[in-house]
Amino acid sequence: MSAALDKLRRAQHATGSLLSIGLEPCPEYQIGGLPCDVAGYETAMRLIVEATAGLACAYKLNVAFFESLGVEGTALMHRVRALVPADVLLIADAKRSDIGSSARRYAQALYGSLAADSVTVNPLMGHDSVEPFLAHDDRLTFLLCLTSNPGACDFLVPHDLHLLIAEKALEWDAGRGVCGLVVGATRPERAGAIRHAAGAMPFLVPGLGAQGGSLAETLHAARVSPSDPGLVLHVTRGILPDPGDTSDPVEAIRAKTRAWNEQIAAARSAGA
Repeated sequence: MSAALDKLRRAQHATGSLLSIGLEPCPEYQIGGLPCDVAGYETAMRLIVEATAGLACAYKLNVAFFESLGVEGTALMHRVRALVPADVLLIADAKRSDIGSSARRYAQALYGSLAADSVTVNPLMGHDSVEPFLAHDDRLTFLLCLTSNPGACDFLVPHDLHLLIAEKALEWDAGRGVCGLVVGATRPERAGAIRHAAGAMPFLVPGLGAQGGSLAETLHAARVSPSDPGLVLHVTRGILPDPGDTSDPVEAIRAKTRAWNEQIAAARSAGA
């Protein structure tokens, strides 16, 4: 088992949570009353981490949102990374992929400079584009398998390409615990077959909340067992204060995060 996978399991046990919390600086997700600039986004990220600390097993930085802000955004990403508690998983959602020499630089940037515990990677260029990430055998690399967006139907769904990716991921992992899969909650009817192909490998599950994915169906289909879910359930908008909410944002975010944890616990109990 990789150190990152061990960290994830310890964090899930300590917090009692399967949640990954999104950290995405942009106007659409900004907390009301805060400016839409680097300083305002940094304040928002700090409030989100403060509100959810101890209630989540992971945080996911969407690298594109930070990079879109230019040099200041990249610097902000590193500062936000430092805000994340050391005992939970930090996922850099970058969806990187390239030939081996370039992939090694991507891996170094995210696993080295940023010190992420986990990175999302597009596997469609094959093993040589993925191995530079898996070579960091203390980390956990999530390969895009069946994403939550409508466009997954263009390539990932036809001919069961997602199942081939799951099978290859299991082969490339070779029992090291360095590989996981991104499996969206918007197609729970396919999650069971992916679990069968991938064994106990962890799944990062986007698509809940605003994208309409089914929590209960995904939990039932994609879990390893009733006692071992093998899942990290991601939310971003779902824990943010409602538009126009003038209450303390920390309390509002904390209440929504607790509500998600309660909903997940209830779904796990119902499907046991």
